[in-house]
Amino acid sequence: MHLPGDWPVSNPTVRKVMTSPVFHLHYAAGSDRGRVREQNEDRVLSRKFDHSDVVLLVVADGVGGYAGGEVASQLCVDHMQQAVAKAVLQAHSGGGYGEYWLTQTLQQAVLEANQQIIQARQQQPALANMATTVVALLIKQQAAALCHLGDSRCYCYTQQLQQLTTDHTMLQDMLGNGQIDQQTFELSPMHHVISRALGLHAQPQLDLQLIELQANQRYLLCSDGLTDCVSDAQIEHALEQHSDVEQCVDELIKLANDHGGPDNVSVVLLSVDDG
Repeated sequence: MHLPGDWPVSNPTVRKVMTSPVFHLHYAAGSDRGRVREQNEDRVLSRKFDHSDVVLLVVADGVGGYAGGEVASQLCVDHMQQAVAKAVLQAHSGGGYGEYWLTQTLQQAVLEANQQIIQARQQQPALANMATTVVALLIKQQAAALCHLGDSRCYCYTQQLQQLTTDHTMLQDMLGNGQIDQQTFELSPMHHVISRALGLHAQPQLDLQLIELQANQRYLLCSDGLTDCVSDAQIEHALEQHSDVEQCVDELIKLANDHGGPDNVSVVLLSVDDG
């Protein structure tokens, strides 16, 4: 992944289960450095907050080719969970969970993480060019807020795979604006030049949406280390073959590595089951 103009330690898979008033939410997260990179610049997070039914799922992919990609992604997940923990505490202290709590809380968490990355860039010259993508779900009961920047993705799977996010890349922007056609888009070698990321601007342009969860759905968050190597059809097959979320995360990471593992690969999987 590169900015315009332009690391293998494995993290264990983590599995958790949460019961909502309507659904059972099963989720797992895993990250691997792949077979080429010397370091893992990706970070994943799957956390349920104490004394609440709030869950935060995050994939952050530190921008490769620059010092500090792994620092940016770590700052992202650390400060996002701190911001959400604070919002949950405030809600329990009398503020309550309002109608827009999910979207407002997730937006604020991403903006606070962005601020911390920019601050670190300014204070440490060696980190001056770091940035990170982010894709995150903040879940409470039957709803989830989805936010992303960059080319890490979110998919929904019921009977087929549906991509819920649009990559923030130079080529995708040009295709959307009609500057290039589909054939030029598909043949170009410039797919990893991202146009948005955390740490680039004081006021980043976020894509934010609210989702109503349904039983028997699965939500997949992943870095481009998966989608660059594994086709939609292969992802669908893994989701169909593995009902256990932890096994499915492991299988998806294995598929990426079986295809050469040229990049770090990170996967977070949420399964929404009948309560």
